[in-house]
Amino acid sequence: MTQDQLVEVVKAKAPSIPASLYEAKDFADAMQYAVDVTEKKRHCEMLLPEEGKQYGPVSENGFPTMLERFIAAPGLSDEEYAVLEEKAAGTDITLLRSGLRDHMGGFDTSITWADALVADTVTCVVNSNREEVRIGTMVAEVSIMLVRKSTLLNKLEDANDIMLDLLNRGGASYTAFITGPSRTADIERVGALGVHGPLELHIVLLED
Repeated sequence: MTQDQLVEVVKAKAPSIPASLYEAKDFADAMQYAVDVTEKKRHCEMLLPEEGKQYGPVSENGFPTMLERFIAAPGLSDEEYAVLEEKAAGTDITLLRSGLRDHMGGFDTSITWADALVADTVTCVVNSNREEVRIGTMVAEVSIMLVRKSTLLNKLEDANDIMLDLLNRGGASYTAFITGPSRTADIERVGALGVHGPLELHIVLLED
């Protein structure tokens, strides 16, 4: 398939995952999208509230809500992070680039580069040798995956070469295949989102 055909496959299948799809004009547009998504979402629930700290109203799930909004972007380069800082300026959003272990109770949004996207299953392939990046994909309520259109793959087996390359690099790393938000049906076979990770997955497609 051509790149344009793969994009159309992702567009057709993303709603059933479910995943929100956005085609960014450029990287600055992608960062503005991330800021907009964060500003529009409800305040994050604090799953591990700290004694003596001030929080917002209790959510429908029984957890206090955070007064601040946070975006974690530990995997962005210095230049990319500077663009995000510019877009978040003047908002109530606090940016996190490190120290994510201090925010294990939850934060609003994470921004992560995906190494590839399998169009057929809308599966993001994310590899990193940094724990911070892995925490970002697991703890945020909203996960935003940045995907270069040149990394789109047709079928899952097309990721074999990528996996072999990652294995041959050596050293410890985290490799994740992420399809949609976290979900489980462990409890009485009732489907639930966000139990083991993000409540929402947003895929942002960018030209190289």
